[in-house]
Amino acid sequence: MKKLKIIVLEDDPSLAALLKKVLLLRGHDVHVLSGPSFCPVVCGHKTECPKSTPCADVIISDHRMPTITGVEYFNLQKRGGCKTPDENKALITGSVMFADLTKTVNELGCHFIKKPFKIEQIFKWVDECAERLTEPPQTCPGDKPPPRSIHSLNSKRLQTTI
Repeated sequence: MKKLKIIVLEDDPSLAALLKKVLLLRGHDVHVLSGPSFCPVVCGHKTECPKSTPCADVIISDHRMPTITGVEYFNLQKRGGCKTPDENKALITGSVMFADLTKTVNELGCHFIKKPFKIEQIFKWVDECAERLTEPPQTCPGDKPPPRSIHSLNSKRLQTTI
């Protein structure tokens, strides 16, 4: 399995420590924060993500953080052009507003994990994220194949002239 860079946003120290430990044991690079202050789009420095590559392969966020909700955070990231794929972002919550929250998270293209959850749910979803990151890009019907490189054209030309 591919080693992923995972950011966990969780203000509950026990849950944060648990998620960090189990994901580290699976071989991932895990960073745990109590809020999204690392993100330039969220902390107000930029309106658009200045990075050319994602900050993380996977982001797991609690919904009820001290300064912002997980939905607000993912919305700001989406509007700011966050490079982490939406489908590799998960919102964890124990909220009683489950139906409304699920609809909102689905509209954002993110994953939803309801507390209490089994660690296997996290493992399965993180494994799915890794698979998405290693899949070749999808082509649409009718897409033209990419043009051959000049090198391949020149070598064909050489083969036919010899």
